[in-house]
Formats: sequence, structure tokens, C-alpha cells
Amino acid sequence: MIAIDFQGGSHGNFLEFVCNKMIGITADKTLPFNSNGAAHSKSYTGKKYFECNHYSFTPVAFPLETEAVILIKIQDQDLLPLSQISLLRAGDLGIDNDCLEIDTYHKLNTINYRWVLDELIDAFFTGQITKSYDAVKDPSWPAVHSLKDFANLPEVIQAECKHIHNLELMELTEEQPHCPRHILQEFFQLGFENPDQQGFIKRQKQIQYPQHWPRFEFYFSNFYNQQKFMDNIQAIASWANISYNDWHKIENLHQEFLARQPYKHSKIQCDKIVEDLCNGINIQTKLTMIEEAYVNAQLKIRGHECRY
Repeated sequence: MIAIDFQGGSHGNFLEFVCNKMIGITADKTLPFNSNGAAHSKSYTGKKYFECNHYSFTPVAFPLETEAVILIKIQDQDLLPLSQISLLRAGDLGIDNDCLEIDTYHKLNTINYRWVLDELIDAFFTGQITKSYDAVKDPSWPAVHSLKDFANLPEVIQAECKHIHNLELMELTEEQPHCPRHILQEFFQLGFENPDQQGFIKRQKQIQYPQHWPRFEFYFSNFYNQQKFMDNIQAIASWANISYNDWHKIENLHQEFLARQPYKHSKIQCDKIVEDLCNGINIQTKLTMIEEAYVNAQLKIRGHECRY
């Protein structure tokens, strides 16, 4: 068995279906896509030879019969489309990143996205209440470590904090599940500014496989270019010693895949906006929250003073 190791939303299920199609265990008229566009409705007529899972990223063990591994590899250039499609598709959660400020805690408190929630809380919320309160606190005031503590303060202290010091007290918890949009934008922007510190890249760097396993790296960006996709699928067939020549069926399947990818042109569009803004051209294009974060990150990297 060949394992396909991938992070949530990076199209591992589609790659599994295509690879098993070359083995001949998928019905020709069967498409693997569900109503959300994810390839989670796979069906096979025989035992899978390729099997995907988040092996390196969740508590899932590689099957004992694993002979080799295909890693769907993430590069810096992939972070914009992957961040969006992963929220939408991973675990069939259907999370629209443009509405992520609503019920953020519960949307991210899942097996695929708990790591994002933890990073968000650590970066913007841990100790925030205490730090903000202590900055204006009179020595006679009680200590505060949570919103509940603050709510128990005398009203005169609360009023001074809110109306005189404009104190901003924030929590991201099960009881306080919403996250301000500007914080989410800054969180994602920091990841685009520093790709090596972005979660998808950091997690990928931690991957380790047994040295004796043959390994094939399939780059995420290949999914969005048919020529590169076909070249790499043929390379997998050669690498795995699979005899298959009915490539037009794979091409047709890939076209069906592309038709279901709402963010396949996202980076091209955003890079064009960055160029236009740097050249003084005013842009009036509706972007998602993550796209705005990406554009602002690129403008900052280029030393441009404006924001989108």
C-alpha cells in the first residue's frame, strides 16, 4: 500500500481517487465529489492500493502494510489558496473565511483546525486582559485575569476602564466565541509576511518518515495547472510501476476537479491587485478576509504605505 500524507484541505482525497483510478478500481462514470466540491464521496470496486490520511498531522497511524509514501507538499506560494480551501473543505466544515469572525472558537475547535485556534489564542488572547488592565490599574484595584473577574469589579472601576482608558478586553473561549475581524486579518497577514512561521509550513517541517520508504513529493500547486498535474500523475505511475495509458479520462476528471475550486485564481487576482496598488491604480474588488490579509502582507513586504 502507498500512503498519501496530506494536510486538511490540500486535496489528498482527490489524489487518492486519481491514483486508484490508474489501478482500475474506480467505476468510469463515478465522480468522487460531494455537494461541497470535496472529493470525499469516493467509491471503489476493489481494495485500495493508495490510501490517504493526515498521517503526520493527526493521531492516525500509518497502516502496517505501508510500502511508500506520497507527500502533498506545501510551498510559500500555496498559502493563500490553501488557507481558504482548507477552511471550506477540511472535514466538510464549509467554513467561509469571510465570515470567520462569527463563532470563531467553535469553527476552529476541530481536529483539523485546533492548531490554528491555539496559535490564534496564544498570539492575541493569552494574557491580554491582564496586560491591558494592569497598564491602567490603580494600585488599590483588585487583580483581574479574565472577563469574569472584570465583570465582578465595582462599577466605578469598570466605567473608568471603559470610558476613560478605552480599555479593550478580549477573550476567545467557548463562552466568548467571536474574534474581531481585524485580529483575524492580522493573524493571517503575519503568516503571509513570515511563511516559515506559518502553521502549514511549520507542521510540514516536522514530518519524518522511515528512511527505507520510497517517497514522492507532489506539490500542491500542481493541482491547479492541468499540464503539471498530468505530468506528475504520469510520474507517479512510473514511480509506482503502474501501467496506465487512458490519460484522457484523468484529464476529464481533473477538469471536473478544477470546476469545483473557488479559490484557484485567488493568488493571481491578488498579485494583480498588489501590482496595481503599487503603481497608483485604485482598485475596487471584493476580497475575502484572507485575501485582504494577503494583499496587505505583500504591500508591507514591498514597503508600500497603503493598505487594501
